[in-house]
Amino acid sequence: MLTERIKELSSEHFAAIADIRHKIHRHPELGDEEYATAKLIAEVLASLGIETRTGVAGTGVVGLIPGRGPGRTVLLRADMDALPIQEEVDVAFKSTVPGRMHACGHDGHVAGLLGAAMVLNELRDTFDGNVKLVFQPAEETDGGAARMIQEGVLEDPKVDAAFGCHLWGQLAEGKVQLCPGPMMASPTAFWFKIFAKGGHGAYPHLTADPILLAAQAITFFQSIPSRRINPLEPVVVTVSAIHGGEATNVIPEVVEGKGTIRTFNEALRDVIPMEMENILKGITGAQGATYSFESRKSYPPVINDPRMTGVARDAFAKVVGADNVDASGAPSMGAEDFGYFGKWVPSAFVFVGIGRDGVPMAHHQPHFQWEDKNLLVLTRGLAQIAVDFLAG
Repeated sequence: MLTERIKELSSEHFAAIADIRHKIHRHPELGDEEYATAKLIAEVLASLGIETRTGVAGTGVVGLIPGRGPGRTVLLRADMDALPIQEEVDVAFKSTVPGRMHACGHDGHVAGLLGAAMVLNELRDTFDGNVKLVFQPAEETDGGAARMIQEGVLEDPKVDAAFGCHLWGQLAEGKVQLCPGPMMASPTAFWFKIFAKGGHGAYPHLTADPILLAAQAITFFQSIPSRRINPLEPVVVTVSAIHGGEATNVIPEVVEGKGTIRTFNEALRDVIPMEMENILKGITGAQGATYSFESRKSYPPVINDPRMTGVARDAFAKVVGADNVDASGAPSMGAEDFGYFGKWVPSAFVFVGIGRDGVPMAHHQPHFQWEDKNLLVLTRGLAQIAVDFLAG
């Protein structure tokens, strides 16, 4: 049975897969700076005799495994970039770069996809068609997926479906989760400033306090999801940073804030910033102050194709057992630029659990850590998806 062969091969290559993860984790690189990571990926692919293209969208790498004959092409994707976080976990492969850390699992995504490449390369005489391996830069910043697509990653040969996985701290080890339709939200960043009349803290009646105005605006921003948007629409408006003033007795002239908007409805990406600006306009205008507001759309939501969701669900059921696969899981308000692939080809995105002892683990924080054994689930799942899709 092919699944058993996938399991055997992944176990044989496990030490090499884990070693790749450790090397990448020790040397984390931020978005569009993944030069050493890309070099390592290209070297591994070359050692396997896999046709490799480098320098795609800057640091992206693409490998191609042809099967025994013509057929469809399936794309498997991993992101490569780290985060500007100082690691505070004492592991043997701890980051050696100050202020840089793989705090989201991308080191595992790369290692898992390279593991799948090792397995699929030995199984190429069992399937028709092609497996395209995409190692993508800058998921955490400007969304390198869009640039890779612009540079032709979905062509030559033409891709028929795309799949990606994310190691997921909110899901227990050995568990897999996905759902048809909306899977991850679309992010829009925003920035605002309030300009008012500052002065002495003892005489607030002689000022137009921008801190008070900012507090009012932030409070009213929360009325947008609750009162201005259909309650059946998932929406998040988060102010994640605010700054104004330095002294205890001085009311400043300027307050700055920034944050993120999350939604699955792309039309709301225009509506919500407009509502936020209306709030700022009304609050500042009533107090003789002024404002500036800017918003910037990022990548689209991840929308899983129902058929491809079924392929991924059945593939992981073979790997971890059907009881460990939740194919009706709740969507996440987190964001992922894998959504760009779904705008062009039928796609599915999968969460692979890494949470330990029943305790959810937060991503993007200095204590983020997970066990190497989870690489086997990732490697096996990706390989199984590829052979199942091509067989279908």
